Amino acid sequence: MFQIISAKPDEILIGQNAIEEYLGYFGAKLTDELMPLVEECKKELLECVDYKACVMQTECCEKDGKICLGFMQSESKSLSGNLRDCETVFVFAATTGAAVQRLIAKNSLISPVKGMITDSIGSAAIEAFCDYINRKVGDVDYLRPRFSPGYGDLPLECQQALLDFLEAKKHIGLALTESRMLTPVKSVTAIIGLSKEKNKCKNKKGCMVCNRVNCPYS
Repeated sequence: MFQIISAKPDEILIGQNAIEEYLGYFGAKLTDELMPLVEECKKELLECVDYKACVMQTECCEKDGKICLGFMQSESKSLSGNLRDCETVFVFAATTGAAVQRLIAKNSLISPVKGMITDSIGSAAIEAFCDYINRKVGDVDYLRPRFSPGYGDLPLECQQALLDFLEAKKHIGLALTESRMLTPVKSVTAIIGLSKEKNKCKNKKGCMVCNRVNCPYS
């Protein structure tokens, strides 16, 4: 099953806490001097953001020590642990659009601080959109945390196979540069396992942002 998911800017809540975390303000609040600039950058981003994603459901199994997803096989122990007991996965690619990339580049030329703030808002925006995708594709209580190429021992090279499988360039304009970076920036590819049992993980945002020890899916 293939689907295109899009969202209007007002459907995606970009949390203030998320912006502060991407700016490095862990547990702290932005200064009064920075707040107007953050609001200005956020307004600019919301005027140009174009949330789009392509999603494909496919089978999942383990064979000869490899995790098989239909479009690729991997010996990744990290991915295998994440998808343990899953027979189905959702594979997706999501982006905030080319205009956001141009805005970040423009604001970085105007001011390093403004560029950094816009970049952080873009990161918070794509993560919020990924959460939106989770809610769209299935019951979040039965979905495993998102798992992206480059995390754990899953090679970044898998990114190309994932994009080709989804035909992401054709559907949402998402591709890889020669250095294997996603373009436009502020884009994400990920695999989400669908389990028959309720998710034991409290972290819904994905393995990439979790430092939990003794994870049930590792």
